Amino acid sequence: MPARYDRIARLLHWLVAALVLLQFATGWGWGFFERGTDPRFYLFRTHLVAGYAVLALAVLRIGWRLTHAAPPLPAGMDRLTQVAAHATHGVLYLAILVQPVLGAVTTTALGKSLGTGRIHVGLAYVIAGIVVLHVAAALWHQFVRRDGLLLRMLPARR
Repeated sequence: MPARYDRIARLLHWLVAALVLLQFATGWGWGFFERGTDPRFYLFRTHLVAGYAVLALAVLRIGWRLTHAAPPLPAGMDRLTQVAAHATHGVLYLAILVQPVLGAVTTTALGKSLGTGRIHVGLAYVIAGIVVLHVAAALWHQFVRRDGLLLRMLPARR
């Protein structure tokens, strides 16, 4: 069995992942409701609170990652794949830090005057693309390479 991320790293990963999915659902979902309706307001408020939670957990996760080394990548990965993996993770960490801050600015008068709403939405699509790439890579490692990389982040089996 390959070396695993520790329990805290796995917990933070899955909490952030769940909240990011909630962000997509609420952010894109409120468009189905008219302005001023209760469902739209509820989705918007949920989106705001979840965004602040993503920011807090992302800061914790990055702090944890900086003080706790990741397990080594599977043997046999070429240098280009290793660089791509590290770059994808770095861009994803950056995006999940910037996006909640951008969202908070967007809801203020300053954000409205700067037009940050379009940037916030655009970055959501970038994050969605990175998440799809991240999941596809994990599945590729699990089912094509069969190197056990996915097991490093899954909850421990008893």
